[in-house]
Amino acid sequence: MHYLSFIGKQLFSLTTSLVVILNLGFWMFPLIGIAMIRALIGGFKPLYNACTRLIELCYRTAAAINSAWMVHVVGVNFNVDGTLPDHVTQVIVVNHQTWFDIPILQHVVTGQGPILKFLIKRQLVWLPIVGWICYALNFPRLNRGGDGRAQRQDFDAIKAASSTMHKERGALLIFAEGTRITEEKHRNQNSPYKKLLIPRPGGLKIALSTMPPDTPVVDITINYKSGETNFWKCLHGASREIDIHIEEHNAAEIVDARSWLRDRWEQKDKRLQ
Repeated sequence: MHYLSFIGKQLFSLTTSLVVILNLGFWMFPLIGIAMIRALIGGFKPLYNACTRLIELCYRTAAAINSAWMVHVVGVNFNVDGTLPDHVTQVIVVNHQTWFDIPILQHVVTGQGPILKFLIKRQLVWLPIVGWICYALNFPRLNRGGDGRAQRQDFDAIKAASSTMHKERGALLIFAEGTRITEEKHRNQNSPYKKLLIPRPGGLKIALSTMPPDTPVVDITINYKSGETNFWKCLHGASREIDIHIEEHNAAEIVDARSWLRDRWEQKDKRLQ
């Protein structure tokens, strides 16, 4: 019986992954096509805006299909505490535990607000389907460390994304820890938090310096109640109860990004425990 249960879960995860891949693969072609047209027409604003709205529609439809499968088939239940601001431009700061965070945030944020724009590692652009979609959507591509030149390129990428947020609807998503938490990373960092890695202020600092002072900064905490964050296992419903805590802040109120993140991470750590 245990063997059959194990096989059933693997097949469920495989089916979920295929649904997601086929869904993203289908929308990849119109996204890339429209993005190419938008890049070619350049300064012709009416057509540029029309292309932007079509890209947003494709994005929202793909996210809605993934959300429907996650809620109605996988059986994920979201316990949401707090509400998102009614603003077309936002900065989202969130803890990062698993790749399953991505569809969760798309469900919570894009389902009722602006589309998410990720800060992605430059290498992910070459990942089939997902990387190509990120490239078509012009997500900021980062080197994540390296020498001074790489850091300057990261700065310019975040600055460019932030400076265009007032022109296009969107929420800039920042995983302040810079990577998913694992026991090894937590141990190597000697993190002062029990459930979190040390947050890096760079991305938030650049975003705050280039966005209007009235931009909402939304602090989101994702808590997998079962404690299971393995992506493959989440695909078959190993973590069905997920708590989402939302707190709204204002960019003008954040004087120092490092100290603000430190305070937020202390609160997150208590909430996760």
